[in-house]
Amino acid sequence: MNRRNFLRGSGLAAAGCALGGKRARAQKTGRLTALSSGSFTFAFFTDVHIEPEMDAPQGTELAMEVINASDAEFAICGGDHVFDALKVHKDRILEQYELYAEAEKTLRMPVWHVLGNHDVAGLETGMSSHDVIFGKALFRQVFNTPTYYSFQHKGVNFIVLDSIMVKGRDWEPAIDITQAAWLERVLIATKGTPSIVISHVPLATSMASYGPGSNSKVYEPVLNASYIIPMLEYYDVIALLQGHTHISETVHRMGIHYVTGGAVCGNWWKGAQFGDREGVTFVTVDNGSVTTNYVPTGFLSTEG
Repeated sequence: MNRRNFLRGSGLAAAGCALGGKRARAQKTGRLTALSSGSFTFAFFTDVHIEPEMDAPQGTELAMEVINASDAEFAICGGDHVFDALKVHKDRILEQYELYAEAEKTLRMPVWHVLGNHDVAGLETGMSSHDVIFGKALFRQVFNTPTYYSFQHKGVNFIVLDSIMVKGRDWEPAIDITQAAWLERVLIATKGTPSIVISHVPLATSMASYGPGSNSKVYEPVLNASYIIPMLEYYDVIALLQGHTHISETVHRMGIHYVTGGAVCGNWWKGAQFGDREGVTFVTVDNGSVTTNYVPTGFLSTEG
């Protein structure tokens, strides 16, 4: 069996047992509405892609100012903090991570971090795989975090996924079998609590429909999403936050809001991405319901 078929066909053996040996897509369509504690708002900002050029530090500063001016209680960065750690030399990688860390220091609230593909260090270079920053190591060091984890806020469970599967010197958008089993354990342990899941690469998106070039392979969603999504539907997931495609979008299905959060950098600091300017998404949770508001930062790019 080839590797892609493995991802599509065997990723959730444990989930199959928990769901009575079959997918539970139609068994549970309702969502919890009474167990979260009141109402709160948080900021979801993603795809910063900070770099020394393109006025990217100034554009990132604008995003931080927008967040600080809001009533957000915390923030989540949805990945791709830098542009780019995959293909450049070590000094450049460290410079970009330092730029991002300095920019984030201005935020007056806790910040949680999601791994993006461009945050992975040195895959497409000659960097040794034994280097202390190689792969996902630098991300873990800088943000003092694992690449997947969970936390709670006011009665809501937040689950951060690692959607970047590294194999040798390549990566693909997927949730590996170990992480999928962990995800199910978390959902079982917090059953009865509304959950919000965060993934850098989307699990559900209409991206391919938005115009010439939007169906590019670079926007491909998580390969084994068809095995992850039924699990989210079965348990108490009310929303899934996503990045990667640089568009602002909401797909609503089976009681779950799949919210793609736009991009702080817009079209990589070159203007709008399929009509969406540089911005930040604010998410309000109110007794199990989710509403969002995409706020442009007002950045004026050097190229439009």
